[in-house]
Amino acid sequence: MTSSRPRRTELSSRADIDRLVRVFYERAMVDPLLAPVFEVLAIVGLDEHLVVVGDFWEQILFRTTRYQGAFIPVHRALHGKYDLTPERFERWRVLWHESVDELFTGVDASRAKSKADTMVVALRRATTGA
Repeated sequence: MTSSRPRRTELSSRADIDRLVRVFYERAMVDPLLAPVFEVLAIVGLDEHLVVVGDFWEQILFRTTRYQGAFIPVHRALHGKYDLTPERFERWRVLWHESVDELFTGVDASRAKSKADTMVVALRRATTGA
C-alpha cells in the first residue's frame, strides 16, 4: 500500500523555502485565529510579500543577505492593529511546525522550527511584553 502523502525531502534550497512559505501562508490565511491578521495580504499583494518572507527565511537558514526588512517594527505595527495575542503566536508556531514537518526533513528543517520558536518568544516580548 502506498501513501498519498508526498515524500518529505531535505530542506536545502531557496525553492524549498518558497514552497514552505507558500504552504504555510495558504493555511494561515484560512485559519480562524490567524486569518484576520493575514487578510491584509490579499489587498497589498501576497506574491510580493512571499518574496520578502522567503528572503527572510533564506537569510535565517542559509545566511544570505537578501532580506532588507525591519522584522520587529513590522510586527509591532501588526500588533497595534490586530492584537497579536499569545494564542495567535502559538497558533502561528504550530502551523509553521506542521508545514515544515509535512514537507521537509533534515537539519535545516529542524532549524526552521527552532528559529521559529525563538522568533515567537522575541516577537511576543517586543509586541506584548509577555
